[in-house]
Parts: sequence; C-alpha cells; structure tokens
Amino acid sequence: MTLPSLHGHHFVPDRMEPDAAYKLISACVQPRPIAWVSTISPGGVRNLAPFSFFTVASRAPVSVMFSIGERLGTVGGIKDTLANIRATRELVVNIPAAEQADSVAESSATVDPDVDEFDLAGIPTVASTLVRPDSVDGALFSLECVLTQEFPVGTDVVVIARVVAVTSRRPLLDEAMHTDETGFLGRLAGPYFTTEMNRVPQRQPGSRR
Repeated sequence: MTLPSLHGHHFVPDRMEPDAAYKLISACVQPRPIAWVSTISPGGVRNLAPFSFFTVASRAPVSVMFSIGERLGTVGGIKDTLANIRATRELVVNIPAAEQADSVAESSATVDPDVDEFDLAGIPTVASTLVRPDSVDGALFSLECVLTQEFPVGTDVVVIARVVAVTSRRPLLDEAMHTDETGFLGRLAGPYFTTEMNRVPQRQPGSRR
C-alpha cells in the first residue's frame, strides 16, 4: 500500500502483497553483493544458486550470512540449497565476477533436485580445499564454509556460515588485504545486475574540523 506524502511516497510493508513488499525492499537496498552458493547433496548431486540477500555476519569467527526464500511456486517449499546445507553442513559462497553475469542468471533456474546445476549451466569448477562442494572456477573469491546456525525470519531462512578457507583464482589482495579489483557483480532491483563499482575515498571522522 502506498500512502500520500509531501515528499515522495510512504509505504507500509505489512499492508502490501508479499511480492510488492519484496520489490520494495529490493529497490531500497541496492546494489547488493551476490552469494553464489555451491552445495552437494548426500547422494553427490551438485547444486549452484545465487542469493543477493547476503552480507558479512561476524569478523571473529569470520562468518557470512544470507537469506533463502521459499522454493519458487510453493508455499513453505525448501530450496535444494537449504536442503543440502542441512544434510551436509557444508557450502561454498562464491563471489562472482562481472563477466559471470550470464552464468549467475542461468544458475537461478528452478530445477529438479537430481539435476547437476553446474553441468546444466556449463559452469566450470575446481575442487575445494576443506569442504566437499566444488568451487566455481573464475569466481573472484570462493569462501569455503560450514553451517553455524539457521533461523527462520518470516517466510525465509537465514543461514549463518563460518568461513574456514578463502581462495582467489588470481592475485587480488595485497599484503594489507586490500584489493583494487572493481569487477564485482552486484544485484539491482528488477531483472538487473550491476558491474559498476566506482571507488570514492572515505573521509576520516573529524577531517573537516
């Protein structure tokens, strides 16, 4: 529901249809980093899917978090990513490069649990070092993770995972752990990605005094 305002719009998410509320929050919070999550089922079927409700959860221990919605076309249905994480407690959060946008989009398709999504989308892989799921070859970074906890938030499930290993396929970091890489892929509202990352120097507190 949109209420009148002298300076634009005023929204009350609880009075909106769920799809409209989703579009609202997606428009408010952008660009968003993408967690391109690879998992594997107990039977060995590989899964890959992107999630853009994603961020760092903790600095010590280093952890990340992302939100998994319901399986498309269901009410309360569990996505394969969540089912695999629950069963194996392992995952890899790959950070996609700008040139992988088409592959990220392809891997967002809803398919049967017995379909290998790496093969389906033609995405090359490399073996991970400490966890069973493969990493995406060509990703800027691959964060090998183990499940720490999960909890429901409304219709979604928030996954918190501890990072046990980080791999980059090219030298992206200097000795101070800084990177000049600007080719990160981000998510915008609607059917759009962004590949623009313009760096602006951060003014230090008190520098204007």
